[in-house]
Amino acid sequence: MLDTPSAPPPVRARAAARKRLRLPIAAVLVAGFGSLMLLAVASVLVLGLVSAGTNTFALLNDKADLALASVEIRVRHQLDPARDMARFVAGLIERADLDPTDPAMLAVTLRGALAAAPDVTGVAFIRPDLTGVRAARLNGGLQAGAFDLQGEGDIPPELLDGPNRSAAVWIDPRWSKEASNSFISLYQPVRRDGRYLGQVVVGVSLGDLSRFLSLLYVEQGLNAFVLYDRTHVLAHPALVGRSFDFSNKPDGPPLPRVDQVDDPALAALWTAGTPVQSLKKRVEGKAVSVMGDDYLFLMRSMAGYGQQDWIIGIGFRDGEVNGEIRRLYKTGLVGLAILLVSVAVALYVGRKISRQVARLAEAADRVRAFEFRDIADLPDSRLREMARAASAFNAMVAGLRWFETYVPKALVLRLMRQREGLPGDGGDGGGSGGLASVQREVTVMFTDIRGFSRMAEHRSAADTAALLNEHFTLLAACIEAEGGTVDKFIGDSLMAFWGAPEAQQDHAARALRAAHAIHHAVCADNRRRVAAGQPPIHVRIGLHSGTVVVGNIGSASRINYTIVGDTVNVAARIEELSAALQGDAEVIVLTSGVTAAKGGNAAPLVRQGGRSLRGRTGTTELWRMVVPAVVVEALKESGEPASSPAPRPGTGVQAESEADSSAV
Repeated sequence: MLDTPSAPPPVRARAAARKRLRLPIAAVLVAGFGSLMLLAVASVLVLGLVSAGTNTFALLNDKADLALASVEIRVRHQLDPARDMARFVAGLIERADLDPTDPAMLAVTLRGALAAAPDVTGVAFIRPDLTGVRAARLNGGLQAGAFDLQGEGDIPPELLDGPNRSAAVWIDPRWSKEASNSFISLYQPVRRDGRYLGQVVVGVSLGDLSRFLSLLYVEQGLNAFVLYDRTHVLAHPALVGRSFDFSNKPDGPPLPRVDQVDDPALAALWTAGTPVQSLKKRVEGKAVSVMGDDYLFLMRSMAGYGQQDWIIGIGFRDGEVNGEIRRLYKTGLVGLAILLVSVAVALYVGRKISRQVARLAEAADRVRAFEFRDIADLPDSRLREMARAASAFNAMVAGLRWFETYVPKALVLRLMRQREGLPGDGGDGGGSGGLASVQREVTVMFTDIRGFSRMAEHRSAADTAALLNEHFTLLAACIEAEGGTVDKFIGDSLMAFWGAPEAQQDHAARALRAAHAIHHAVCADNRRRVAAGQPPIHVRIGLHSGTVVVGNIGSASRINYTIVGDTVNVAARIEELSAALQGDAEVIVLTSGVTAAKGGNAAPLVRQGGRSLRGRTGTTELWRMVVPAVVVEALKESGEPASSPAPRPGTGVQAESEADSSAV
C-alpha cells in the first residue's frame, strides 16, 4: 500500500508566509531582463543618433511621400467604386441580364447597386434619345425614377459623344441644381452586339470627398486637400458642412476658390509660398508663413479623373516636422541613462529568479517520471508569481499522491494530460471549472427539410446519408462564413447559434445574412438537382434572439458545449410554424420581431404579423425574409394589402415611417 501524503504546513507558517512582501514578477522582468534587451536597442539608437543629422531630411521626405501616397490611395478608393459600379451595370445590360427598355427593372437594379456603394452619390442609364432612369441619394434616402433630358440646354458633350467612344471617361466637375452640389461623373458607353444602347452615368459628390478627408484627419492626423487647379479646391476638411451656390457662376469650374476655404495658409500658398528642396522628384514643397505661424505644404499631381491632373497635398505646422527630431534625441538620452542603471539590477534579479526556476524545473522532471514521493516541497518566495507557482505546484504534487493511492499511474498520466484543475492553494476541487456556464445573448437558428421522411422512404441508407451530408455541408458553409457555431444535427434538422463562444454584438445581423446566403445556396443547388433529374429540396428556417445559458453542459464524465433556454424553444417553434406559410417556396425564412429589430439592414424582410406558437401563450411578431421576385407573394400570404411597402433590395427591417415612400 502506498504511503499517505505528507500533511499540509502548519497554520502559523502559512500566516507568516502571507505577511511576506511579494513583488509582481512582470515588473521585475521589465526592470531586470527587459533592460538587457533594451541595452541592445540602445546601441542601435546611439548609432542612429550619430547619423540622424544626415539622414533625417531624407527620412522626412520618405515619410511625406508615403503620406501623399496614402492620401492618393484613399482618394482613389473613394472614387473607384463609381467605375466599378458603371462596369457592373453596363455588363448586366451587355449580357442581356438587364433590359434597358424596362424602366421598373432598371430602377430596381440601379437602386440596389447604389445602396451597395455608399461612396457613390447617383447612378443613371441614359438612352441615345436622352431619356433614361436614375437613382440618387437625395433628402437622406434613395430615390429612383425615370427622367428626360430632351430639350435641356446644358448637356455634357461626353453624353452626346457616347456612340463614338468605347471606353469610360471622367468629366470635369459640374453643378447640380437639384442636389445643390458639385459632382464629378463617369460616362460608360454600353453596347450589345456592336449596337450602341446608351451610357451608364455614375456621379460622386465632392461634398462626400471632403467628408472623407476630414475622417482621414481624425484617423491619421493628416491635414490633406485636393485642388482642381491652383485657384479652385475640390476637397478640403474645412468644406464639410459648408454650402455654395454656383448655379449663376459665369465661368470656371463650379468649385470654391482657395480664398473661400477657411485655411489662410492654403490661400497664400501660390502667392507667398517659398519653394522647399525635395529629394522626391514627384513631390513639390512650399513653405508659407501666416500670422507668425510657419507651414510646410507637400504636393504632387494625380491623374485619371478628368481632362487635367488634380493636385493632392498635405500641410504641416513647422513644429510638427521638427518635433520628431527633438523627441528622438530626448528619448535616446533618457533611455541610455535608464539602461546603464538597469544593468546591475538585471544581473542580481536574473540570478535570484534563475535559482527558483531551476528548482521548479527539477521538481517537474520528477513529476514527469512519477517520482511523487521523492519530490520535496518548493520553498516560498518574495516574488508573488513565484510564490503562487510554488504553492500550486506543491498542491498539485499532493493531489497526484492522493490519485496515485487509488488509481494506477497510467490513469494518472491521462488525467494530467487532460489539463483539468486539481486541488490548489484555494482548496477548490479539480474538474469543476470545465463545467462552468454563463448567460449570453445569442441568435438561434433551426433548419428543417420539408417532406424528408417521404424522401428517405424511397432511398437507401447510404443515399440518405449522402444527401444529408451534402445538405449540411452547404448550410454549415453559410453559417460558418458569418461566424456562427453549428451546435448539432438532429435528423434532417440543424441547430446553430451566433454570439458564443466569442461575443458578437451583431449576432442577429450575422444570422440574417447567413439565412439569406442559405436561401440562395439552396435555390442554386435545387437548379442543379432538377437539371440532374432529382427532386428539389424545400427548406424551412426559424430565427430568434434572446438570452440563453451557454457553456459546457453535462456531467463530469461527458459534456457538450451547447446552449439551453427559452430562446432555443422559440426558435424551434418559429421553424415549425413556417411549414404552414411555405407554400411552393423552395426556402422560407421566418424570424421573430426581436431578431428583425436587432438585425438592422442585414436582409430584406416583410412583416407577417403576430402568430401563435405551439406551447406558448400570446402571439409572437414574425417577419419573413424575401427576395424581390417573391415580395408580392409574401405580402399576400401575410394578409397585407397589395400596396403595402416592399423591402428595398439590400435593406433589412423596413420602418413604418418608410411605408409611404415605396410600394410593390
